[in-house]
Amino acid sequence: MTVNPTLNPKKLRPYDEPPRRRRTLIPDRPDSAATGFLVLATLWLAFAAGLGVLAIGLRIIPFELSIPFGIFDLGFVLDERRVHVAFVNATVYGWLTNAGFGAIAFFTPRLTGRRLALEKGLNAALGIWNLTLLGGIASLYVFDVEPTAPLSALPWLIDGGLAFAALIVAGAFFATATTALRGAYVSLWFAAVALLGLLGLLGLGATIGLVDWFIGLDDVLVALGSAFLDRALVTVWLVGMAYAALHYVVPRSAAQPLAWGGVGWLTWLTWLALAPASALAVLVDVRIPFFVTTLGEVATMLLIVPAGLAAGNLVATMQGRWAILFGRGAGAMAAVALAFLFAASMVEAIGALRDVRMLVVGTAWADGAFIWAAYGTFTFAAFALADHAFPRILRRAWGGGILSSAQLWLGFGGAALAGMALMGAGLAEGSMFAQPGAAAEDPSLIVYRGFALAAFGLVALSALAMLANLFLMYTSAEPVAYVAPGQPAAAGAGH
Repeated sequence: MTVNPTLNPKKLRPYDEPPRRRRTLIPDRPDSAATGFLVLATLWLAFAAGLGVLAIGLRIIPFELSIPFGIFDLGFVLDERRVHVAFVNATVYGWLTNAGFGAIAFFTPRLTGRRLALEKGLNAALGIWNLTLLGGIASLYVFDVEPTAPLSALPWLIDGGLAFAALIVAGAFFATATTALRGAYVSLWFAAVALLGLLGLLGLGATIGLVDWFIGLDDVLVALGSAFLDRALVTVWLVGMAYAALHYVVPRSAAQPLAWGGVGWLTWLTWLALAPASALAVLVDVRIPFFVTTLGEVATMLLIVPAGLAAGNLVATMQGRWAILFGRGAGAMAAVALAFLFAASMVEAIGALRDVRMLVVGTAWADGAFIWAAYGTFTFAAFALADHAFPRILRRAWGGGILSSAQLWLGFGGAALAGMALMGAGLAEGSMFAQPGAAAEDPSLIVYRGFALAAFGLVALSALAMLANLFLMYTSAEPVAYVAPGQPAAAGAGH
């Protein structure tokens, strides 16, 4: 006989109580994967920003630390190159990719109107991705770092582990969205192509590393392949997810539909055609046909077209709601991301000009362009998505505060100034190397690097502000009800 506690004033005996739901080892509740990915992304941002400060500092005051293990002739080695490679990998794979996976786990069920499939598998992928990446970054300080592009410096086993985790994420996404992709909102199509690109590039990188490890490949071909993979990861995966996040967040921040749906699809088509082709621009070698490199250079210059289309469309979506641009929430962060998107596309187009490329190749110019792209465009797109998503997945009422303002303005000022300082250093280095009998190192470069160090310190403070903001949101904000896709709505629950 079931005892009704409202009719029986006596305390329920243990065998009258309903059984408690057992917690599984791997969570599967709605939004658990989105929460995990975005929280870990925030931690990775703070870690990556710290590595960035250290990397720039080691260019000003060179320092090398070596601690031998005495086992298999291995040891811990800390130097500027290893720290720089770790910084790039922590930024792209740690901060931005976790944020990208979190964005997919958040907006896919909301755009399809159904619960995310394989939530438990996504949480398993969360662990696999981050543990594998931690091991890969640790290995950079133990094993030799080959003279390849930074994102291709991880061992092939690490690339294989990352590819496996990305495969699980892609499986969960397509299991949820496949039947809804036809006629779906454009953000889902950006995410679909970006995920397939990430999966294919990680698999290709693992394959190249495996073949090179077993039978050996020509060093020049390996270098060209790694440069192509690094460039394609940025233009296909990161740019694709930036477009997906911005097209999702801006209409919701403005509480208005996308201004021009057709322009959104035109943005997707032009990006889809140009992004993979632009990676061909890095294949500079006598064995590569001239027209292939030229095609890549032209595609890189034309990437400004989808950037301009997206910026115009999303700014028009904010029409009549201009106050959000002067706030400190998701709309303002998305606007900063759009500004950086257009500026970074211009920098890439200028850098693709052959005279400019010959001047700045091998200099800090590429580092400055990376800062504008990674800590400008992609970081602020992730900031906007996280600012919109965190109150909903943590179910907390949160309007931001001084920490949100600090996150916005410190990040904006730090990324803009650090990128300009490093690009200025690149131009100075290129001009110096172009002169006959130039010195190996111009002391004036210290000024540029010192300015970049101070500016990137602001980015690190922005990361700490985001981390503190997240902590206070969860511990101090008032709990509220939000409806998760695929779940019954409670009375008074918000969307």
